[in-house]
Amino acid sequence: MVTIRHLELAEELFDIEPSVTYPARAAAIVAQLAGAAAHRVVVEGTDAPPSGAEPRGEGLSVPLKFGKADLGMLQLWFQDGHRGEDQQRIARWGGRMLARGLAYSRRISVGSKEVDIAALLAGTPLTPRERDVVGRLVSGHSTREISQSTGLTVATVNTYLKRIFAKLGVHSRVELLARVTGTRNAVWMPMRAAAS
Repeated sequence: MVTIRHLELAEELFDIEPSVTYPARAAAIVAQLAGAAAHRVVVEGTDAPPSGAEPRGEGLSVPLKFGKADLGMLQLWFQDGHRGEDQQRIARWGGRMLARGLAYSRRISVGSKEVDIAALLAGTPLTPRERDVVGRLVSGHSTREISQSTGLTVATVNTYLKRIFAKLGVHSRVELLARVTGTRNAVWMPMRAAAS
């Protein structure tokens, strides 16, 4: 049975800020959703020790692939080595979401310079302060860090983000970051305008 907590955990998979800590956070969420007792994520040659209970028995290895890119592996161990079909399905789904988040966070980390982001945002209906907030978000700053660096309250930063979402026709930070780091047209063209 899916509970509100399951839905909240699944939603957290889409929160890639800050992108540096995303792999470990997302792996822990997928492990919790699948009911794994222990997990380990291997990304870009880093092999962290397993998190959670001592791994026992045969684990489940979930490849982290996004398109043709092989981004790593998520290993899950279940209580007494027992895993059901539902747990495997959830683990594979979570692995796909984790891989998508890794790909987006990689684009942000390696992506455009601030000058390029500023140029992309210049054609949007955003105010200078809203463009500043988006630029800081794309640079990997959390809401709290944006608040501290700009002198705004966390609530005000969240209000700016809601306005930005409405103006750009996006519904989440992941979608906003994907648009900004994606194609030039996707930044300034809201969804409703693109459909007409």
